[in-house]
Amino acid sequence: MSTHSSSFASRLLPVWCATIACWALILSVPQVMRFEYELQRMTAQLWYPQHQRIHGAGTQEHALTVSKVGTTTQLHAPFVVEMGKDPDKIFASDPLSPSDTAVLLDALKKSGVASVMIGAPLAWSTPDPFALDALELVMAGFSSCVTSARVGRGAEPEPMPAAFVRASLPLTRVIGSSASLPVVNRVTVTGTFLGKENTWAGFSAMESESPAAHRPWLIARWGDRIVFSSALLAVLVREEIRPEELVIEPGQMIQSPRTGHGWQIDPYGRGVLSESSGSGPDLQAPQLIRPDPIDLALLQKHRPPVHLLRAETDGSSISEQTQHLRALHSSPRLLDRVTWYRLPVKTEWIIVGLFAVQAVVVAGLPRPARWYALGGLLLFWLLSPRWSDTWVPLSPGILAFIWTFRMRLAPAIPSAESEHGSTSLVTEKEPHAEVPLKTTKKTIRSKKKR
Repeated sequence: MSTHSSSFASRLLPVWCATIACWALILSVPQVMRFEYELQRMTAQLWYPQHQRIHGAGTQEHALTVSKVGTTTQLHAPFVVEMGKDPDKIFASDPLSPSDTAVLLDALKKSGVASVMIGAPLAWSTPDPFALDALELVMAGFSSCVTSARVGRGAEPEPMPAAFVRASLPLTRVIGSSASLPVVNRVTVTGTFLGKENTWAGFSAMESESPAAHRPWLIARWGDRIVFSSALLAVLVREEIRPEELVIEPGQMIQSPRTGHGWQIDPYGRGVLSESSGSGPDLQAPQLIRPDPIDLALLQKHRPPVHLLRAETDGSSISEQTQHLRALHSSPRLLDRVTWYRLPVKTEWIIVGLFAVQAVVVAGLPRPARWYALGGLLLFWLLSPRWSDTWVPLSPGILAFIWTFRMRLAPAIPSAESEHGSTSLVTEKEPHAEVPLKTTKKTIRSKKKR
């Protein structure tokens, strides 16, 4: 009994050490972590083949999530008002002055509009301070207001304006590396008006980055925070999503777990948007000052916010901006989501130790039973994520079984004790082997004397 216990302990110790070492490597070495992550991905694709998107690093902090997405049946296009064309000279200046902008926003508010997004930067060289006060007062009357600014990267960083801070995220909410995201640190146009208490600010363009067709910039890094484009902020306002709800994974998507919205992005923070049919604006800004019944009815049927756009100086037209807005609004929605969580580290340590015990026990069974037990254990570990929505690292278990079966199948090496026993056995037989020889010699001598 003691010999068997000693043999089991001697077999268990190296296997247990190997599995614990593998578990430690998963937590520290990127290459081993990547191997474990691929095992997790393959298992997720096996159980959920209809879930197209896989997110998360498969760690305790960022669990792996598989998602099934699809398009919604009813889509309400964004309501766009162009601020550029004014043939009847309704407004005093082109582009609109602070007082003209205040008049336009006041007309929208009187028409029942509660939320607006101003896609063009509100910047003037020598604005009238009383007109700015009037503009600020009108903006305060909306339930939500999104303003825009042109941003860039300078030698000396500037403090982030309060309107940008309210519509930003800490960099810690980013899953994976954020090193490839564009970096900005200032508003490039001095004196850009961003609003006060109830406004969110986003960027309309980044002067330090080149635009790409069908790849509008959606996010950028400003210090230790993530800022968003004003177009994406307008979508968040429309869907009643707060920025702090978002989870960002560069190269994958920007996701709102609560509502199921998601926007695919490349590693550089640009939106991967599908092409949508371009269309002109719904109304022109002068039509809002004294709206006729048809325009008023059209305005009151819209889904907020109203998007106030004008052609950008970098060549971005109204139709191109509208196309990007439509693509953002019509992005696929989450239909189903499954998350495989990780257990605490101490609990995983205990389970990994059980891997080693199971491997040694299975290897000690007779050959037919050994393979049946091995198949049953493998099926159990593959079914456990489906049953419990929990992932236990599989690499240590694989290493434990490979190590144990290799030791089991290795040829036996004779021990020193067995060699000593065989030598003593031969030595004891040698005296008995000489007796017949002496007897024969005596018999020959007696015959010669006769």
